[in-house]
Amino acid sequence: MARRQADPAVRRAREAPRRAAAAQRIGPRPPRVPRPRRTEYLFDLKLPGAFYADWEQPTGAGERFLAKVVDDFGADSPAVAVMRVLLHYRETYGPSIPMKAVGQRELLLNETDLAARLSPEGGLTDDDVRAQAHALHARGLLFVADDGSLWRTVPPGTPYSAPDGRWSLVEQLVRAPTQRAGTAT
Repeated sequence: MARRQADPAVRRAREAPRRAAAAQRIGPRPPRVPRPRRTEYLFDLKLPGAFYADWEQPTGAGERFLAKVVDDFGADSPAVAVMRVLLHYRETYGPSIPMKAVGQRELLLNETDLAARLSPEGGLTDDDVRAQAHALHARGLLFVADDGSLWRTVPPGTPYSAPDGRWSLVEQLVRAPTQRAGTAT
């Protein structure tokens, strides 16, 4: 004769006192850190802050479009230079680019000692340091705060992130450059 399956409701009722006693002995379960979501792009991480409020999605940014811009404006034109930069950003950041954050990070690379801090041995070229900064930023490991400073971060859902699933600001790498005398913001 085949063995009959136990009713799940009966089994849960029978196990409830055992689980309650174990919970009293052991204590409450620790809060769980959310499992990391598989994200392809920085946009998927849903970064907080003013520098990540607007995302540019350049359409037509591809090799064919670049060839058309070269034909229309000439190979040495500023429009072609901008298109090459946008193509590079799309390769790094994906279809959505946080242009304010990228611009602020570029400003910090130009105006502060960030490049030296990212290449402590000095063995990297300026282009290598910029590529490294883009790669770290695109993975959510660098974050531009609302005051314009750059922070090393731990994205939510990773093993060392905050337990409540929020962003963890680990270390301020550089402060925003102060306004120069005679210039307006």
